[in-house]
Amino acid sequence: MIDGKTFDRLTVLSKFDFSAEGKERFTDDLNAIVDFVGKVTEFDGVYDDTLENAVSYADLRNDTAISTASVEQLLSNTDFENNCYIIPKVID
Repeated sequence: MIDGKTFDRLTVLSKFDFSAEGKERFTDDLNAIVDFVGKVTEFDGVYDDTLENAVSYADLRNDTAISTASVEQLLSNTDFENNCYIIPKVID
């Protein structure tokens, strides 16, 4: 928690000057920030998307690869220079 003494030290270090009302409001804001940041330590770092989403992996469709064009067809509109493929501009 940010008490009056700590707040005074912070204002000296930051070169800010607060009125009595501003000091009280800003101290409350700082304490809210400190409380919020303290909650970060409660996070275990393990994410389980099944806890937040109603969709399970079983409900998802299976993707199947379908070949729609050969490599030669895909590269037919390119040039090859200096070991690189040069692709024409598609969007102006």
